[in-house]
Amino acid sequence: MFEVSFRAQHECPYIHFSVRHPEVRIAEWCNRRTDVLEIDCQSAETFTRIDPDLRKLLLWRGARILKRTFGERNTQVITKTCRDTKISTTISGTIVRNSCLAIPPVIYHGGWETHRVIGFRESDYKKLFRDLNKLGPIEILSKKLLAEKSIQDTFVISLGTVFSGTTDKQIQAIAVALDCGYYNVPRKVTIDEIARKLGVPRTTYDEHLRKAETKVLHALAPFIMLRAHGPSRTTVAAQQIRAR
Repeated sequence: MFEVSFRAQHECPYIHFSVRHPEVRIAEWCNRRTDVLEIDCQSAETFTRIDPDLRKLLLWRGARILKRTFGERNTQVITKTCRDTKISTTISGTIVRNSCLAIPPVIYHGGWETHRVIGFRESDYKKLFRDLNKLGPIEILSKKLLAEKSIQDTFVISLGTVFSGTTDKQIQAIAVALDCGYYNVPRKVTIDEIARKLGVPRTTYDEHLRKAETKVLHALAPFIMLRAHGPSRTTVAAQQIRAR
């Protein structure tokens, strides 16, 4: 197996939009019927300026906006009807036809469309890029071989999932602890020393840190258990049970 990241240019309204607005970054998730897009900007003024072009982009294929949510530096838009249904030859379609697995999101930025894919045979990889070269310029950003183990190891964990429920003070507490070497082996600093450095009571800092640790570990628990009970570990555990 291999994992490859590449960026491409071809005839696509999303790419044309990113050429016109190079300071804007669009991340897209698509299930072939519904698109979820996150549009990142540096300021509210940028959102105001790009809004007419953004609306044209979202509605060019006759799509219907189901929901639009505004954040401090980004906006999330959910639309009905996938963009691929309106483009004759797409990067995503080419990936699928060549037996490769796309890992979302697709990124549009600075006139390029960036993808990350997993392939299972070298022949598929070669044919994929022969077909992609027919659509326009292609740049391979990275390629690496993957160990022949569970494919779940290649997928990222959402930061929103990891930090769900944590407050700004709790995240800051754990960030300072990492930066000061509290989690080094051996530890470079104590809770008391960090609290004095921050100018806060020890009990207050300790409470923020423990709550942050607890919430992050609970958020990671499904992934930790999945790893702990992987196929090889399950085999070892079964042997230990039989040995008893």
